[in-house]
Parts: sequence; structure tokens; C-alpha cells
Amino acid sequence: MDWNHLRVFLAVARERRLNAAAHGLGQSRPTLGRHLEALEQFLGHSLFRRTSTGYVLTEEGAAILPHVEQMEAAVSAIERHLAGGEAPTADKQKRS
Repeated sequence: MDWNHLRVFLAVARERRLNAAAHGLGQSRPTLGRHLEALEQFLGHSLFRRTSTGYVLTEEGAAILPHVEQMEAAVSAIERHLAGGEAPTADKQKRS
């Protein structure tokens, strides 16, 4: 599973519009569309209903959203840790 596809999923779920999500990620609409299509194909489920007012999560999309948000938090924690901005974990403190 490609994290970039999941980042696009989160952006579209939050913005509900492909243009706004593309702007926020600094990518083009067609690129975001390809990421969403690839993710949906990989998962075998439609994650959004495309409507005249924007993108609406399907039942499957709503079900995976909290899990993808947890993944985002974990990725952010890893990035902070590697940048030196996070306190040592309890496991690390035990070894010291």
C-alpha cells in the first residue's frame, strides 16, 4: 500500500474537493485523481462518491478514515523523532 495514495485520500476526505486537496498538497488534480483511482483499485472498494458538490465518503471510505488518520499520526511521530523533536520513548529510557 502506497502512503502517498493514503495522504491523498486524507486530503480529499478533509477538503471534500479535489481542487482544494490538490492545492493543499501542491499537486495537480489529475495526479490526485490517479492516486485515488490506484488506491480504490488496490483496495477493491470505492472510497468516495463523486457528486456535484464534491467528494463524499462511501461507507468503506468512512470505515477506513480513522485507521488512515492513525497511520498519519504514526508517520508524523516518526518524522518528529528522527528530526530530534520527540522525547525518548519508555523503551529507550529503560536501556539508558
